[in-house]
Amino acid sequence: MIFTRYLAQNMIRGSALVLLILVSLNLFFTLIQQIDNLGRGEFGPWQFTQYLLLRIPNMVVEFMPLATLLGSILSLGSLASNSELIAFQSAGLSFKKLIVAVIQIAAMLAIMAFVISDFVVPYSETTAREIKASAIMSRVNLQSRNGVWIKDGHNILFIRQLYPDGNAQNIEIYHLDKQDKLVATTVAQKALYTSQGWLLQNVKKSLISTDKITLSTVQEELYSGKLSDQLLQSLVVDPRQMSSLHLYGYIQFLNENNLNHAAESLTFWQKIYSPLTVIVMALLAIPYVLGSQRNSNTGQRIMTGILLGLVYVILNRLLIQLGEQLQLAAFINALIPTLIFMVFTGWMIHRKMVQL
Repeated sequence: MIFTRYLAQNMIRGSALVLLILVSLNLFFTLIQQIDNLGRGEFGPWQFTQYLLLRIPNMVVEFMPLATLLGSILSLGSLASNSELIAFQSAGLSFKKLIVAVIQIAAMLAIMAFVISDFVVPYSETTAREIKASAIMSRVNLQSRNGVWIKDGHNILFIRQLYPDGNAQNIEIYHLDKQDKLVATTVAQKALYTSQGWLLQNVKKSLISTDKITLSTVQEELYSGKLSDQLLQSLVVDPRQMSSLHLYGYIQFLNENNLNHAAESLTFWQKIYSPLTVIVMALLAIPYVLGSQRNSNTGQRIMTGILLGLVYVILNRLLIQLGEQLQLAAFINALIPTLIFMVFTGWMIHRKMVQL
């Protein structure tokens, strides 16, 4: 439909413009926060630039709901002010068709944000942290899609899955002598970070000599290296920046080890519901740009969008905290703020339809 394509061009252009402004502002504040690290170790201008650029995908995901809200208000408001919506309505565009078109366009933006969140952000955030940590600490670390390599003294570690709080799964440790000759290997199914260091579990050890290889198995063993909590935290991705699949695996890991996973479960369901939040934000713009808003200026529309965004953020945090106090299930607690805004948006749209 011609109107849908035309509206999509305006909404995407408006959302992209708002997103560019928000990301640029956040990037500037990140630059200010990290400027003191410039020049530390090998963290030079090139590493600093790489670090900033790699932080952009996560900023895009974080600001997508607000950018969609403001972009929709600006684009729909502009169409209303120029009487273009009236022209389309005269050509047969119904209010319901307008709502369907907005949902379709918002769904595209929501899917794009979800794809970036699930496939780009985990890699970009991990790489950004690795570049910063390697340069400042002068440590030899290599991040790959299959895991992370770390040089720790005379030990070389390969960690297939490194979780927040320093926990890990599927660890391989290659022990070298002073001549960098392989003398032993250690393979552990999992590792839990404790105050004494890494506690390896289900460990298989191989001692390598010139004439034989000695194999042994132990249930638990404390890693004797010097991995610091600071180094581990610089390499891991925050649960909010993990892919849905890896976050689900981390929740299972915590559950199997009888560790609290309430926060991680809440984050997981917030990621699952995030596309719905973007769609609701776009729909929320409709009742504020039609009717009495037809004659409002751009400044008023921007302020309306910002106030709505602030209300959502505050309400979201309050309801999440209340839900945690009431010990609601994570999938319910994560949905309640968006559900309330959805009901409010539906009521506002119904009210506007009655008036028109």
